[in-house]
Amino acid sequence: MEIPHKLKEYIDNNRGSLPPVTDPDEPLQIDSLALIRLVAFLESELGYRVEDEELIAENFATLRTLGELLATKTPIPPTGEVKPPLQEGIPTFSDKREK
Repeated sequence: MEIPHKLKEYIDNNRGSLPPVTDPDEPLQIDSLALIRLVAFLESELGYRVEDEELIAENFATLRTLGELLATKTPIPPTGEVKPPLQEGIPTFSDKREK
C-alpha cells in the first residue's frame, strides 16, 4: 500500500486540531463533509474516480484502507477541476431555457 505524498499532506492539513497521521492503521476521524472534500480532492487532484458504492466508512477509515481502495484503481490524468456526473434528463445550470 502506497499513499501518494500529496494525499497524505492533504489529509494531515485538513484534520482540524488533530495531529498528523503517523500510523497507517490510525483512524482518520473524518466527518461526512470532510469525506466529500476528500473525494473531490482524489478526483480533481490525483485522478482517482470514486464510485458511489465505494463511499462507505470502511474505505476511508484509515490510511491503509484508503490505500487499499486506491490500489484497485488506475488514476486518470487530473484536470484540476471537479465535474459533477451528468445524468440524462436532469437540467444543469448551464442548460439554456428555450423561450
